[in-house]
Amino acid sequence: MACTTTPQWNLWLTGCLLVALTGCTAPRQSIVLVPDPAGHVGAAEVRTAVGAQVLQKAGDMTRTQSAAAAPSALTTADAAFVNTTFGEALSVEPAPAQTFTLLFENGSSVLRADSLAQLDEIATASHRRMAVRVTISGHTDAVGSDKLNDGLARARAEEVKHQLLQRQVPPALLSTSSHGKGNPLIPTPDGVAEPRNRRVVVIVR
Repeated sequence: MACTTTPQWNLWLTGCLLVALTGCTAPRQSIVLVPDPAGHVGAAEVRTAVGAQVLQKAGDMTRTQSAAAAPSALTTADAAFVNTTFGEALSVEPAPAQTFTLLFENGSSVLRADSLAQLDEIATASHRRMAVRVTISGHTDAVGSDKLNDGLARARAEEVKHQLLQRQVPPALLSTSSHGKGNPLIPTPDGVAEPRNRRVVVIVR
């Protein structure tokens, strides 16, 4: 007996898990809405030629039999079902990047005391998640010339790189860039001091 089907679905937000259960009639699809790694839950629409279901809450699940049948009524997939059915796929999903913002003293590459304490957190995150890349981007406020700020932003990035190397983050993971005053966190007129712009942004992937 030949088994053929042409199920179709439209998803208007990612965050769904899908499994095909095949039998002697037609493949049956189970679609479950799950939170992203940060815990956010969006929504998804599952549509066939004759009907649709909207998934809006974590654990919402529907099933499709074929394009000629409407998706089933919504049910709730519990954690045990999700882990059993999708555990292997979830285990290889990459963790979201972690972002750290380190602030500096005015006109220098000296880290502020509160930011100095974050360096250990960055190193720990890099080791724990077995990072594949750590980007370090230097920035300044709008005081001073472009040339001065380009050099200062570079010096700040290099200082953070040095500190992370001291904490055993592998050098092959680290890359630095300098944005000078051209990419402020808080836009200001030229010449205006803004402490939050005197920063290095570290992204651990």
